[in-house]
Amino acid sequence: MGKDFNEDTRVKIPAILTLTRLGYGYLSLKGRADIDTQTNIFTEIFFESLKRIK
Repeated sequence: MGKDFNEDTRVKIPAILTLTRLGYGYLSLKGRADIDTQTNIFTEIFFESLKRIK
């Protein structure tokens, strides 16, 4: 058959491209010290966003 496709090429990359076209920013998990590994939340960004809601 043809070329094999994996989850990245079939789902993740098209989703990332669509969301960035809609104005969302892409944040890579690589090299980030402020990520909570249990929740995958960037704690610094999260707390800054909470402060803006007040």
